[in-house]
Amino acid sequence: MESKPAPIVRWPNTHFIQSVADTRLFPEIAMPQVAVAGHSNVGKSSLLNTLFDRKGLVKVSKKPGCTRLLNLFDLDGQILIVDLPGYGYARAPKAEKRKWRQLIELYLQSPSVAQIVLVLLDIRHGPKDSDMQLIEWLNEAGIRWIPVATKADKLTGNNRAKRLKEMCEAMGGLLKPMPTSSHDGRGIKELREVIIEELLVNVPSKVWEELEEDQTSD
Repeated sequence: MESKPAPIVRWPNTHFIQSVADTRLFPEIAMPQVAVAGHSNVGKSSLLNTLFDRKGLVKVSKKPGCTRLLNLFDLDGQILIVDLPGYGYARAPKAEKRKWRQLIELYLQSPSVAQIVLVLLDIRHGPKDSDMQLIEWLNEAGIRWIPVATKADKLTGNNRAKRLKEMCEAMGGLLKPMPTSSHDGRGIKELREVIIEELLVNVPSKVWEELEEDQTSD
């Protein structure tokens, strides 16, 4: 493991690159990636806006299931953020849900797959069957993932701690979800630190070599 000094990341210096409907058209971008996955009503867009400190950069809709493509964001020229389609929206047509699922699976199977996936979970409900299916798939594929509990402000201290423990146990007891809130900013600083550490500091040398090869070949 090659360790590098933690760089300064200007989170507000994030901009939208493009949306991708077909993984075969995924652009060649020589930056480490983090993908963000979650149920259609987990608060993914709000969390990303808070993470970027950019109100309105990621469109927030009152109607779940509006993220239907792979949305790519350039974070300060250092990290590529891949916003995956929300899954599990019950009112969506079956054909549409199947299309979203296929897009997510094809991305996770592609050579462009992220080094790490943030799995967002609503702290009030814990992991649903669709979340557990994704986690099982990530484990089988050998893709590193980090559970992130959203809407942590909705529960009081004792109830929050109890729910986090229950969520951890439901997911095998190895990873405790990081509590976050787009409402009061809880846990955002810690989540930023984890992303930087995972993608820009404690990165296997093989990943850096591949990224450097991509840059020299451009």
